Amino acid sequence: MESHQASKVDTSGTAKAVISCFQKLGVSFDTDQIQMIRDPKQQIEMVGIPEEHISGHAFHLYHLTSPDETVSFEFQHNVCGRSIYAEGTSFWLFWCSFDKKLLRHGFVLML
Repeated sequence: MESHQASKVDTSGTAKAVISCFQKLGVSFDTDQIQMIRDPKQQIEMVGIPEEHISGHAFHLYHLTSPDETVSFEFQHNVCGRSIYAEGTSFWLFWCSFDKKLLRHGFVLML
């Protein structure tokens, strides 16, 4: 799931980049499956975007589940405001180097 201000009409580049990293590690997921949320009411009520940041935010949630569904991990990356987009993206680059063993054991990405 990814949420950005309503004026952003395309899929998040950050979400695509993170999914690409997971795919290189063997996770099966297509970027067409990304759930984009652009409705301000849903962003506030469902995603938890602070109202003062509706016009500039980037919230991402990645969910990895093992094939037998006994183990799951969630990675959340939330940026409020526009000035720290670059810092938030840099943080996610760190997660792209996440322990490859975890993904090699069949964990599946669900977004």
